[in-house]
Amino acid sequence: MSSNYAFRKQIINWSLLLFCGHTLAQESVLINSGAREFYREDQFYIALSYDLLSEVPASVATRGLIGGFQFGFIRDWPINGQGTWSVGTGIGLGYDRYGQNVVAQSSQGSDPIWTIEQSPSAIDNNSLQITALEVPLELRWRTSDARTYKFWRLYAGAKWSQHVAARTVFTGQEGSETLTDIPQLRKGIWYATVAFGYGIFNAQLQWGLTPLLLEVQDSETQQSIGLRPIKLGIMFYIL
Repeated sequence: MSSNYAFRKQIINWSLLLFCGHTLAQESVLINSGAREFYREDQFYIALSYDLLSEVPASVATRGLIGGFQFGFIRDWPINGQGTWSVGTGIGLGYDRYGQNVVAQSSQGSDPIWTIEQSPSAIDNNSLQITALEVPLELRWRTSDARTYKFWRLYAGAKWSQHVAARTVFTGQEGSETLTDIPQLRKGIWYATVAFGYGIFNAQLQWGLTPLLLEVQDSETQQSIGLRPIKLGIMFYIL
């Protein structure tokens, strides 16, 4: 009985949250100066992404689950009378899992050692997992008006991703290890972002402007490992 009650309570809380977001997002004020209308397209967003890594040696390969999830809220600031152009500022949270064959291992008295594991059978599970606080900034163009909530859009801008938690997880034939102290991981990075679509469903690209790792090399070949992220995905805007 208690589990069913908790489930129903969660459904009610999420329903109230979405209802409040829908009411806030459709805010519009008519101005009596000609045909000019002032309105905002405030939005909650949810994004799913497939995460790729560039700036890595050719021997680096993806393994296991790869992808990310982001959600948050963006405030809309119109900059022309028709409302077709605006600036968006927001805040959100993101989680990304990069499954690959770059193994981080602890070492005594120094930073973790990174090795590109060439044997697939030596890895059962290996990933870099990052949770981040995200601050998007967008220049927005759309075909909406104060009474139309399904429209074409093109949003382009930048996003700061501040890493708040990170870990590497490795499981293999010789044991397992999880690291949460990763000095070579940047505290955060900038992304260039673009989203295009119609209505709720939109394609999105996020391009990391700097690598995730600082001056990391393969312990065996001395090849540089930067791990610059590229995220391809779908963005859902909830009015």
